[in-house]
Amino acid sequence: MSGCVGIMLVAAYWTVWQQTGPGQAPEKPVAKLAGETRPSQPERIGAGQAESKQSPSARPSGLPAQLPMSKLKPARLQPGLSVLHYRISTSSPLCQQFFDQGLAYLYSYVWMEAVRNFETALQYDKESAITWWALSRAFEAWGKQKESRQALEKAWELRHLASPSEQLLIQARAQEKGLLPELTTPEARRQAAINTIDQLLSLHEEDEEAWFYRAQLACGGRLFGGNVNAVPFYKALLRINPLHPGANHELVHYYENARQPALGWAASENYIASSPGIPHAWHMQAHLATRLGRWDRANASSSRAVALQHAYHRDMEVRPAEDHQYVHHVEVLAISLVHDGRFREARQLRDLPGITNKNAPVWFRLMLASGDYTSARKIAEANRRTDKVLGAYQSALTALACDDLAQAEAEIHVLQQAWQETRSRSDLRLKLLETRGIYLCRLAARQPHGLVSPSAGLALLEQAVRITQDDYRHHAWGNGAYYMEIWGTEALRLGQWDIAEEAFLEALAHDSGSVRAALGLAYLKEEQGDRLLAERYHQLARRFWSQADAGHLERLQQHYRELAQQGRALVSPSQGATP
Repeated sequence: MSGCVGIMLVAAYWTVWQQTGPGQAPEKPVAKLAGETRPSQPERIGAGQAESKQSPSARPSGLPAQLPMSKLKPARLQPGLSVLHYRISTSSPLCQQFFDQGLAYLYSYVWMEAVRNFETALQYDKESAITWWALSRAFEAWGKQKESRQALEKAWELRHLASPSEQLLIQARAQEKGLLPELTTPEARRQAAINTIDQLLSLHEEDEEAWFYRAQLACGGRLFGGNVNAVPFYKALLRINPLHPGANHELVHYYENARQPALGWAASENYIASSPGIPHAWHMQAHLATRLGRWDRANASSSRAVALQHAYHRDMEVRPAEDHQYVHHVEVLAISLVHDGRFREARQLRDLPGITNKNAPVWFRLMLASGDYTSARKIAEANRRTDKVLGAYQSALTALACDDLAQAEAEIHVLQQAWQETRSRSDLRLKLLETRGIYLCRLAARQPHGLVSPSAGLALLEQAVRITQDDYRHHAWGNGAYYMEIWGTEALRLGQWDIAEEAFLEALAHDSGSVRAALGLAYLKEEQGDRLLAERYHQLARRFWSQADAGHLERLQQHYRELAQQGRALVSPSQGATP
């Protein structure tokens, strides 16, 4: 019977799927209609109301110095953290407030803080079965299986004190996690949990935790967007609460993974609105913004995420090493800053105490892009000690940037030997196409009537473009135009105007904020005598790097101007220097 109920519930909400997926972005938040009553789900409180119920961010008195299970310091009330409110059966306002904070952190994958807040909530109501249930979820996500089991057993023991809907949530988790001995297989446990949650939704169709749990059961408990089976349930939940952080967070991941990042944008906005005080809510927008070329939003949202994270470390006395999201958030911000020519700010990030790997790819890209070739060499040599291929690749790029073709040739030889020995590294072929392609183009430019044809190096670079142009994974974090920019730059150097134009136009199509493509096209159009179009591309470049460090746009302009002049000198009009 419960399985039939589940089918009817999804059918009832199928209009949500038709209206908002998969071809449409999630709806914007809708206001509750005047006079509307929702007896089965307590009314949510807004951000202002939440803050008015909370004291400043000091810890309430009467708490132990260390929580008994997690050994963490107790949590603090954090006004403005999140608008999420899920009313539970407790007479303690503080238990309720810490429960809400824990739930907000849980839905942002901040497992340690979710544990801290749920366990703090229990200090005010140790018989809150649903809080033990939530603590079990948080411990499991944090990788503490023993503690998770203990918390679930406590929730099961106290379930008679919970509300009927809470009892069904606890029962479903007990079934799913094998607490009930009669369920002997994983599939039997999962199906029993589904039946229980379907029963709950048949009685309380606006229970937000039930809808989220049902989505998780539909996709096998997977986070990071799960799969398409969970999406109708997340969208049904958003019909009830458009600012539910869990559903919005999961949909951002889902649409990113489903290669439809634009469809996740509304969810990213609503996720921020739902949890404005949680760093990860801001960070997630950059996942989509870097793919969509919305670099202004990538920088702004990532900057806010890192600023909130620093405040969190300070206020909660958390070391950066204890914050598993911190390095990723910082590196994504650095990628956005480097893309926009804001090298000084990116360098400041690299020097932060919690950034222990100073040789990560983003820092090498920073040094190369900013012209700090000494630091780029140091990073390459440091990486060579643990990864010979990576070290040779980065050293080759640095040598090519310095026009040291002898050193570049030696490093490319290392890459070729590695390719002959093993072809299991999927990235090695691209590294060879890139470095050898640039090297051959530089040789052709140095020896215009020598043995190396201009087409040899350009053909290798075009291969790299064709391999990656439809590779969605390669386009993550703004990499979509990378090989296209290189292809166009070397074609401009060699006076191959048609190839340069194709490459730069492709680059702008794959990254609408590519300053190198804009500058390349500007000077190409100048060579072709189209001053009006050249100025439009110059305006684009100035807009893309409007916040770049002083002098760096001018340095890049000079570089592309010289490349176009070099190309003009290499190719006479009779050889097709202009179309």
